Order: sequence, then structure tokens, then C-alpha cells
Amino acid sequence: MVSFTLNNLILSATLAAATVATLSSAAPAVHIPRGTASSDPCARLGAKNGRNIKYKDVADCYQAIPIDRNLAATTINTVHDLFRDYYVFTDSALTPRVPAPFTSEPVNILKALKTIGGRKYTSDYQFHTDVRHAIDTLRDGHASYDVTCYNNYSFEQNLSLYAPVENGVQALRVYRDNANRGYEDCIVDKIDGKPALAHIRAWATQRVSCSHDVSARQNCALARQGYDVKKAAFLDEPGEFSYQSYLPEKGYVDYELHCSNKKPSHPIHLREEWHVYPQSEIAFEDVESYVANVCLKGEEEPESSPQGLSRPHRRNLAIPNKKRGLEEEEALAAAAGMARRRQEFGEAEKLVSGNATVFYHLKTQPDTGVMVVHTFDAQDTEVNTVLRGLTAFSNRNVTKILVDFQGNGGGLISLSSNLVQMLFPNRRPRDASYEADLRVTKSVQRAAAAGFMAEDGGYNIYNANGYYDLKAAGPARQYDNTNLFTKPVNISRNGRTTLYTQKTAMYFDPLPKNILNAVTKFPWTGRRENIRILTDGRCGSACGMVSYFWTTTHGVEAYSIGGAKGEDLSMFSFAGASVLTLKDIHDTYSGLNLTSPLGDLAYKNEVRFSWLELYGKNRTTPLEYDAKLYRSKHRLDYTSANARSREAMWKEVVADAWE
Repeated sequence: MVSFTLNNLILSATLAAATVATLSSAAPAVHIPRGTASSDPCARLGAKNGRNIKYKDVADCYQAIPIDRNLAATTINTVHDLFRDYYVFTDSALTPRVPAPFTSEPVNILKALKTIGGRKYTSDYQFHTDVRHAIDTLRDGHASYDVTCYNNYSFEQNLSLYAPVENGVQALRVYRDNANRGYEDCIVDKIDGKPALAHIRAWATQRVSCSHDVSARQNCALARQGYDVKKAAFLDEPGEFSYQSYLPEKGYVDYELHCSNKKPSHPIHLREEWHVYPQSEIAFEDVESYVANVCLKGEEEPESSPQGLSRPHRRNLAIPNKKRGLEEEEALAAAAGMARRRQEFGEAEKLVSGNATVFYHLKTQPDTGVMVVHTFDAQDTEVNTVLRGLTAFSNRNVTKILVDFQGNGGGLISLSSNLVQMLFPNRRPRDASYEADLRVTKSVQRAAAAGFMAEDGGYNIYNANGYYDLKAAGPARQYDNTNLFTKPVNISRNGRTTLYTQKTAMYFDPLPKNILNAVTKFPWTGRRENIRILTDGRCGSACGMVSYFWTTTHGVEAYSIGGAKGEDLSMFSFAGASVLTLKDIHDTYSGLNLTSPLGDLAYKNEVRFSWLELYGKNRTTPLEYDAKLYRSKHRLDYTSANARSREAMWKEVVADAWE
């Protein structure tokens, strides 16, 4: 029997446009009536070869795809059963009154999916859009429904927006004008005829799924800066309102601006059409070939191990997903006026950088270093980069560290555990581990029984040997039987009673001795007063786990920036589980020579869900819904200065924290 550890699982991000996975079976036929080239909307779209595409071209093609009610029924049944039997928060999502900083409404996802299944759709596009929206209402960055068919194009506005506070007043303003008309920092008074800030707030409430906290969702909707590893710099990013991965509701946005630097001072009215970018190079000639080539499944993909979990959830990152070389991408973006501005620092010296972390020394505050952790989507070897960065700090006589988590979508949980221990080394083996449990059904128990005995049981998340028996005498040890799944417990939540495993643990190895010996000598190690966290609420999954441990277990103080003025803002966006896809479930059962209990889908898809729920220490509410643990101690507002300069933002936090 081969055991596996949970250390290498990926907790996925909310942040990026997904490359969808192909499921492994032959595609069923879909009857599509033929039309002439002039009357076929997808023929007109395909003839453009990815150039000069307009919103209407894509909308007409999408709407022309006929619905096959049998395939729609199979889709809704499969997705419903997946969220009934495997999604771990189906019951928790019914929570009626979540405390601040959360603002989510209760979601009965099973009822919502059944309602969709009962409608008589005439539009295939509308059917899949409704399924996606239903799952998005869970506000769980690990839960999503994506089909290639309807995210084959992305849409970007010339204007990206932000909401700084100036002289005590928050207003929506232009962050970037890609058309170079001089509109940056103009106040946006109205969007589509409605008060602009309220419109953005409502849009984030309804359409953004990155957090249970609407202020964090507002940050996801608006412009910000993100670190680009390839370009080794902070770059402007437009936000989900200005860059959308799915067809917007209409082909333009109406803006009313007020610009103090423009004369006369009367309002400026703009009707901004969407710029459209293809997200693949798949050719098609009409509706029939669009469905066959873009939508339906093709050749079988090799099975992948669920323990790789393998692709981080990248659906919501507002950056174009062009499959081109870096130089070509930059040239095309520049030609379109969309080149993202690079931020340069004058008084923050970069010392060390890796794939997930960057280390800066503040020249004006020479006792302070900034460790930017922009992702956990990196190999465990990143700990060597972290050690080099911390050593560089020590060599510069740094005694205080600001950890910048803004925009961090998550990644490997083993890397998150290592990072926790590099500032607060474990005193006991389980200091950096969570209690956890899983949903249990008969089909799960079948996989657990088969996986425990199979030689390749290590590829099965339902292999009990990969979890720790907290009821065993002495130190926690791995299960040597299937009791975790065969002896579940009933847990009642929000009027539902469901079977879950007994509490188990995600165990993390202690740091290697050479790293442990090195970090214990640093002046900030184990000293909460010498460490601060900076976040914009967009800190998902593995990032949330680190934030929880540092703030709750070790007492580190956190600063949250942005959102709505005067409101609480979460430190992290989602934290409570790791992520699997529908394909991972199929592969798990196939690898164990079992028939998958879930049906297949006709379209290329990536259906993601949370399968494991974590708990804070001595807590009974799953961490995903334990709002009290998300609240940061300090709040900052964006200004026109700090929103465009990480250096200015860092200085502001450092001044408040230590001077």
C-alpha cells in the first residue's frame, strides 16, 4: 500500500482566466441546422481569424448554438450530484446570518440547480450561464463551472477604475485610460446612468465570486497592481469589471466623467465598446464546426493524479490569457494601447526574487524589509528563495518585516506551512496543521475501501492512510484502517444532517534542520511585534492559511486596504478547503477500477469544488464560514498615491506600525 500526504495539494486561487480541461470520453453528437455563410453567425466570427472582433460577433455566435435538452439534463444532473455528494460546504452555504466582515446571503445550491434543470431553455448559452452564476453565488473561490464553449473570448474596457479616498470622501475614479485621452483620476459620476460607486458595489455583489465579503469583492472588481514574474515588476491590472472572461450583458458601457483638469468642466459622456480578444487559436467555419472544435470534447487526455490538483483556479485573474510568446504578447498589447504600466521604485531596493516571493529593503526605513508573497503556486524549493531573502534582510540589519499578500490567490499548502514555520518555527509537530473533515457518502466509502487496499492508493484522496488519526493514543499517526470513512459522524448544519468523517488532520513536516537552524537566529523570528501583514482581501486558500496562523495563533497584526470606506475588510478571501475537479473524481474511480458515480459532460469543462473543510483551533464552524477569524486589526483606504505605488503603501503601513 502506498500512502500519500496532503502536503503537496494545491489550494487554488480566485484569480485568472481558466484554461479548461477536456474530459475523457468520446463527444456525443449535437444536431445543428446548417445555414449559409452569410446567415451563420459563427461563420462570420470565424472568418475574422481573431482580428477586429466586435462584441456582437461573439454574442451572435454564442446565441446561435442550439440547445440539446438531453445533454442539458445530463449536465445538470451531474453537477447537482457533484455538489450534493462531494462539495463539502453544501450545508454550510445555507447559513442565514453570517457576521461581518461577511455579507453573503444563504445559498441552497441544490435547489438552485434543480430549478435550472426544471426550466425549458431555448438558449444553450443561457443554460450554461445560469449554471455558472448559480455556483458563483457560493462565493467560494474553489467552486466554479466553466465550459470552453462560452469563455473562448475575453472582453476589456479602455477605462480601468478604482475607488480611492481623498479628503475623507470615497469616489470612483479612472485608474488607467488605455486610449491615452487624459482621463486618469477623473471622477466617474455615473455608469450606465446610475451612481458609479453604487453601481460597482452592486455589480461586485452580484457578479464577483472571490469572497464572502463584498468589500473584498469590490477590490476584485477594481484595478490594482500585481507582480509579474516574467517581467520581474509590478504591473497595472484592470480588475474584473473592466476585464471580463465571459460575454458582458451588452456591447458597451456608458460613463459620465467629471475631470478637474479638463475645460469646460461640464460632464464628459463616453460610450466605451468592449475590446474582444480570442482565448484560443481553434479554427471554425460555422456553428457546427464551432461546437465540434471549441465546445465538444475531443481526444482523451491522460489521467492525472488528484493529489496534484493540478491547476490552480485561475478563472478570475483579470489578465488576458493569450497563448503567445512574451515578446509577441507585449507587442500586440502595445499596438492595441493596452500595455500595462510597469511600476519602478526609487527607495525600495529589490534584494532577492523567486517564483512566489520578492524581497525589498526600504532605504528610508533601513531596519525594515518587505517580503512580497504574490502566490503559493510554486514548488516547495521556494523555501530556499525565502531563506536567501531573509538572510539578505539580516545582512542589511533588518529587524522588522512587512509581509505583502495582496492579490495572492493561493497554491501549495506545503509551501504555506513552510512559510509559517520560517517566521514561527514549530514547537510541536502539529503546530502548523489544521483539524479537518470530509463529506461521506456510500460512493465515497467505496472509493475509500478500494483505495486503501490498492497499490496505487496514494492517488486517491479517499485513502485513509493519507490522514491522521487524532483519537489514537500518543502522537498523531496515520490511519492503518478505513475507520475514517467507515465510521463517520452525523453533523447538523442549517437544518440538514449529513455524514462527515471524524476530525482528522493535515500534517505538515517540520522545517529541515538546516533551514530551522538558520531562521532561529534572525531578530524577528518568533516575535510578533516585529512582523506585520498587508492584504487587500484577495488572499486565497494557502495564503489564507498562513494569515490565519500568523494572526490567530501567533498574534501578528494585519492591515487590510481598500474596499468600501468605513467597512470591515477580510484579511483573506477563502481558506477552508482544497480543490478538485469533476475530472479528478472520474480519474479517481477509474484508477481504482470503479465506475464513477457521476455522469460525464458533453462540453470541455472545468467544474471545480471544495472537498475538505478546515477548522480553526478549538472551533466548530468550518474556517470557510468562520467570519470572526477573517477580520483584520487595521484598515487602510486606497488613495491616488498608494494605489499606484506599492512603495508609498509600504511606507504608510510601516509608519503606522512601528514609528
